[in-house]
Amino acid sequence: MRTQLVALVGLLTLPLQAAPPTYTPQLQARIFDRAWSLVSKHYWDRSRTGESWADARDHFRPLAIAAHDRPAFYTILGEMLASLGDSHVYAIDPVQIAIGKARDAGRSEQGFGLSMLPNDDGRWLVMRVTPGSAAAQAGVQIGWEVKSVNGNPVDIDYQPQEGDRARFDFTDEHGAHHPLSLTAAPEAARPVRRATHLDGDILFVGLDGFDPGADRWLAREIADGPPPRGIILDLRGNDGGDADVIAKVAGLFFADDRPLVRRIERRENVQKVRGTGARAYLGPLAVLVGPDSASGAEAVAALIDESGRGTTIGERTAGALTGASEYPLPDGGELSVAEFDIRTPDGRRLEGVGLQPQIAIKPSLADLRAGRDPVLDRALAALRNGQLAAGRHLGVGG
Repeated sequence: MRTQLVALVGLLTLPLQAAPPTYTPQLQARIFDRAWSLVSKHYWDRSRTGESWADARDHFRPLAIAAHDRPAFYTILGEMLASLGDSHVYAIDPVQIAIGKARDAGRSEQGFGLSMLPNDDGRWLVMRVTPGSAAAQAGVQIGWEVKSVNGNPVDIDYQPQEGDRARFDFTDEHGAHHPLSLTAAPEAARPVRRATHLDGDILFVGLDGFDPGADRWLAREIADGPPPRGIILDLRGNDGGDADVIAKVAGLFFADDRPLVRRIERRENVQKVRGTGARAYLGPLAVLVGPDSASGAEAVAALIDESGRGTTIGERTAGALTGASEYPLPDGGELSVAEFDIRTPDGRRLEGVGLQPQIAIKPSLADLRAGRDPVLDRALAALRNGQLAAGRHLGVGG
């Protein structure tokens, strides 16, 4: 998934392991040509990498070579890659790779207590405000637009030190401006795996990625204590991950083997879920999804949806489901190329469309600002009232 689009959840204070190279027209030409050639060679849909792809090269190459710095170069390269219209064809520059690796390693982070994402028209909107943070104390609200930081457009490379002050220019939904000065402070990273036992013997599991070990962790959480009366699997912040881990996580909810996705390359291949037999959890299951549920999260939700194994609740997913490999670029950057298309077990294509959950609920702006979660509330109500059937009653496994 396109993790480079996320900014300012928490910002690293430690120096990057290696400085990026000096960007020259010669280096930019090498990076551009390698990226173009890799897509031409490996992209799954050959009908889209012929004459039109050559035209894209001819249009974007001189612009990329003339770019005045790394961000400008990667912006132009990204525009060419985006012309294919595939969620898994993109490039990440070396600075963003280093920031991501440092964050994944759990290094200290400094931030202002807010996270933001660009919407479809490129405006950066506040998506989360950490309680008690500088942003919360200053009155920053979810849904505000970030117009500038220190008088400049949003820069995802910006790394404040503890105690640094930054001038934010916010605009609310009514068009009013809110210039605020915020001070950076240490921030705890949001855990990518979260498990909580809720009233009524319901296990709530938040899983924000399918990284190695996630399946073993989830199996332990399910096996810890008496079998839960119901499970809520929250994939609203999950943008995919390792294909084998995705299949193993899904397999925890099925006793028997079954297709997870159908991979379309030069011929069709089926990736299977390996059922876990008597160890499978076959009780009531709710899967929470939303606009940030992408890639493997969409595959798991579609499997649960189509098989009748559980109930999907929330908002339409991202529609970002093709299969990619990553290739190094000459400057230390990385290129993702979709090498196969993906269909659900029933043959549906979710790329560019997304999965509409069985129970559609969209939190209002007032809900988000008040910390209410109507999606979770609806799942809890359904489980506690016995409205969600268990797998054994639906002919899945056992």
